[in-house]
Amino acid sequence: MNHVDLLKRRGLLFFEYAKEALSKEHYDMCMFYAAQALQLMLKALALRMLGYVPRTHSIREIIALIVKTLRELGKRELAQLLEDFSRSYRDALRILEEAYIASRYLEKSYER
Repeated sequence: MNHVDLLKRRGLLFFEYAKEALSKEHYDMCMFYAAQALQLMLKALALRMLGYVPRTHSIREIIALIVKTLRELGKRELAQLLEDFSRSYRDALRILEEAYIASRYLEKSYER
């Protein structure tokens, strides 16, 4: 299995864990797993496009890097779609990033 496929597989597993945690009302873990799932899937895409895995946990930074690369590759329409998604869901993405850090280091919890 290559590195891209490994990241995607792990991302999908974390997504399954997030859904299971949500069904059990374990919201803190759901947020952590969802953040991990999205990070890993985006990093898989970045690795495929760039040849390296970005060294950041910021979902928005990874998206921005992918958007920039798509533009450089002449994929302006796809870049715009991803940028629009990032803008539309900016608050949700910020909360996911915060949840990743908070679940590991802070006394913060999440509720429905």
